[in-house]
Amino acid sequence: MNSILRWAGSKRKLLNVLQNRAPVSFGKYYEPFAGSAALYFKLQPKHAVLGDINPEIISMYRAVKSSPREVLDYIESIPTTKEGYLTVRALEPKNLSENQRAARLIFIMKACFNGVYRTNRAGAFNVPLGSRFYRLPSKEEIDEASRVLSNTVLRLGDYSKALDGAEAGDFVYLDPPYSDGNRFRGEYSYDGAFSVDDRDRFLKTCADLTTKKVKILVSFKLEESFITKLKGWNVQKLDVPRSVAGFASSRVAAAEIIATNY
Repeated sequence: MNSILRWAGSKRKLLNVLQNRAPVSFGKYYEPFAGSAALYFKLQPKHAVLGDINPEIISMYRAVKSSPREVLDYIESIPTTKEGYLTVRALEPKNLSENQRAARLIFIMKACFNGVYRTNRAGAFNVPLGSRFYRLPSKEEIDEASRVLSNTVLRLGDYSKALDGAEAGDFVYLDPPYSDGNRFRGEYSYDGAFSVDDRDRFLKTCADLTTKKVKILVSFKLEESFITKLKGWNVQKLDVPRSVAGFASSRVAAAEIIATNY
């Protein structure tokens, strides 16, 4: 199935490649940079852990897992108009129920410019309305997402927290956020930046998991200094179409890598 969440940076266009590179068999599945969790919903593992530093994402998955119909009712109550978008965008998530909060996120991400999640320093979502409203998830899709999530543990926080408990034979998919070289502007939230120090810690995490015989699949931007630190890994370079630029003429393929330690 497809993810119910529209998300800039989603690996939807790479799903066939990622699925083919995933191990044939594994224990538990871990995805600590969940976002739209496109690969998770494609593989539909029997037992999994999803994590994210963004509380809106984890709250949304929790609501869909436990109360899919209530979330759908709230989604369907929002008018697909500019006024409806601006009204819902202005709502403070902490003042909403978890089901309302989930509906808000799903709705605004389907309608906002290029599916970009961005907040200001105060934590308020500030992405303008996009050129059209993308199709909202159906009852069947919400129910199916709830079914897939039923045996999944959801963890809010740093990726290391989501990886707690990973052991030999488990499968970890790592898709950390990265900058294209421009200054960080609040994408993923102001707590979601991935610094050079974070990258070094990330690479140490990969080394530690490899020592434990955990199977790891990493997707990241093409960066030779990053690749050289993945000694002994299988690395595939590829160009991935990107659609986050403001004008179609500026949308070019991004050079990325897929790497595995198996």
